[in-house]
Order: sequence, then C-alpha cells, then structure tokens
Amino acid sequence: MLDAPYLDRSKLSDGSAALVTGLRTALVGLIAALGAGVALLYTARTYRLTRRGQITDRFTKALERLGSTDVYVRAGGILALEQIVQDAPEQAATDAARVLGHFIRERAPRARTEPTGPGEEPLPDQPDADVQAALTALTRPGFRTYVNTSLNLSELHLAGADLHRADLTEGGMEGVNLAGANLSGATLTATHLVHATLTGAILDRSELMWAVLDEADLSGAWLVGARLLETSLWHAKLDGARLRDAVLTHASLEGASLVKADLHRAVLDGADLTGAALTGSNVHEANGLTPQQMASVGTDEIVFRW
Repeated sequence: MLDAPYLDRSKLSDGSAALVTGLRTALVGLIAALGAGVALLYTARTYRLTRRGQITDRFTKALERLGSTDVYVRAGGILALEQIVQDAPEQAATDAARVLGHFIRERAPRARTEPTGPGEEPLPDQPDADVQAALTALTRPGFRTYVNTSLNLSELHLAGADLHRADLTEGGMEGVNLAGANLSGATLTATHLVHATLTGAILDRSELMWAVLDEADLSGAWLVGARLLETSLWHAKLDGARLRDAVLTHASLEGASLVKADLHRAVLDGADLTGAALTGSNVHEANGLTPQQMASVGTDEIVFRW
C-alpha cells in the first residue's frame, strides 16, 4: 500500500473492533429480519388455510340447505352461496355456479313442445321461489365475472322468469321456454336460443349481438331499443313483436315472419330479409330499408304507417 507509512496501526485495531461489532450487529439484524419474514409467511399461510376451511364449511352448510324439503330453507341456502361468492369469489364462484346450475335443472320443469294433454297438469306461469332465487344468483353480472363454466338452461320451462339485467352471455338455452319473462336490459351476446319460446317476453334494451334465435318464437315480444347486430333469426316468428328503435344491422331474418310487427325507426342496414313476411308491419322511418330488401319480400307485403 502506498499510504501504509502514514496509517496509525493502533487506530486500525480500534477500527477493526468497530467493524467486527458492526458486522455482528448487521448479521443479528439480518437473522431477525429473516425470522420475522418466515413468521409472517407462516402466519399468512395459516390465515389462508383457516379462511379456506371456513369457506368450505360454509359451502357445505349451504349445500345441506339446498337439499331441504322447505322452499324457504332452500332459498336461504342460495343466498348463503351468494354471500360466500361475494366473500371469496376466486375460491367459490365456479363451484357455486355448477351447484346452482344443477339445482335449477333439477327443480325446474322441462319445457313441453306440445300443448298440455288430457290429465296433464299445466306448467307454472312463473318459476318457484327457490328456482327464481337460483336464476337471479347465477345470472348476476358480478357473479358471472368470476365463473368459467357455461350456462345451460336448455329445454327448461322458465316462463315468467325475472331475468332483468341478467348476464346470459354465450349461454346454452336451446328450446327454453321464457314466455312472458322479463329480460329487459339483459346481456345475451352469442347466446344460443334456437327453438326457444319467448312469446310476450320483455327484451327492451337487451343485448343480442351474435345471438342465434333460429326458429325461435318471439310473437308479441317487446324488443324496443334492443341490439340485434348480426343476430341470426332464420325462420323466427316475430309476429306482432315491438322492434321500435331496435338495431338489426346485418341481422339474418331470412324466412322470418314479422306480420304486424312494429319496426318504427328500426335500423335494418345490411339485414337479410329474403323471404321474410312483413304483412301489415310498421316500417315508418325505418333506417337502411333498401329497395333490394323491399324487393326480397315484395313491396305489396309492407304497410307504411305515417
């Protein structure tokens, strides 16, 4: 070292002692910090396990309620499942969705394709209280956010159901009976409703983009302000349907029946109306109704109401 002659070795000894003391202090602090970190991780793990156990216990008790013979106890079980999902959505939402889906399919009657025959009891005008509670919970937008399983309501009789603002995105609902149901403001994007019965249903301001309603019956349905962009309504029945201000851009209405339908101010840009029946329909101020579209159905079939 070039500066060795100028260093005081006695001072170096004092500095070494201080350095050793400092290193020992730092080492003790490091060990203490590591210990605290391990303790914190252990505490967090214990908390997660305890919380998971509590959620599992609550989930089990809710399932027991769903098996009750008392409709109000079953409804209480559904509310308990909803609360569990709110408290631990990542842990419980998908399992709760599966349970509620099975519950609905077990409790709701099957839709009939034929009129009620002699000796057959008529199907209810609205779902039982527990089925309605399960539908509300299962289709709540906040609930569906955490669910990665598809909705399956196919072939069920759910006439008169309240599905206001429900999230039914990409649901499987082929052949479902939703006659008179309230679906106003509901989201049915890419939902399959082939052969579905929606007579008299309320679908005002609903979202039906890319939905498939081929051969569905929407006679007398309310679709005011509904969005049906690129929706497939092949051979669907829309007689007397209210489609005021509805957006049907590029919708497929080939062979559909719109007898006496109200299409006032509806948007029909690019819609396929080949072979559609529009006898007595109100197309006053309808947007995008081209001569080609009119020719595809026959101008004598359209009634302009001014």
